[in-house]
Amino acid sequence: MVLLGLLLAQGADIRLDLKAYRVVSVQQEGRSVERLEAALDAKPGQLIEYQLSAQNTSDKPLRQVILVIPIPASTAYQALSAQPLQLGETLVTPDFSFDGGRTYGKPPLKRKVRVVENGKEVEKEVEVKPEEYTHARWILPQMAPKQTVLLKLRTVVR
Repeated sequence: MVLLGLLLAQGADIRLDLKAYRVVSVQQEGRSVERLEAALDAKPGQLIEYQLSAQNTSDKPLRQVILVIPIPASTAYQALSAQPLQLGETLVTPDFSFDGGRTYGKPPLKRKVRVVENGKEVEKEVEVKPEEYTHARWILPQMAPKQTVLLKLRTVVR
């Protein structure tokens, strides 16, 4: 599995670090707990957590910072795993794309499809399944000087 990263942010003022971890269940003191291991490789069915660290390296606040985690085609997004980000009083919830990052929206995402009903071709709106998502995006209204944020989401290897 190839782990690729395409990240959007405000140029040289942002330091980005995208890491992939394999989520492993281990027994600890008689109960099952999760452990993260570097995802150097992954097999179908394994859970991968992507973590994007973004730091404002400048001495000034940045506005409307767009951070994107692409969801590799070899994986399927795990519903509800992209965590909202609390920035002071503001809760930044992720938007998702199913068309390679061309359009974004809040779940449930919808797409138009053409189907034949009673011998006629009609256009219907259908819900896009989370495992069809291709990107997750957070739009931060502001990042303070030197501030670092951590964004996470999980996928299952196909």
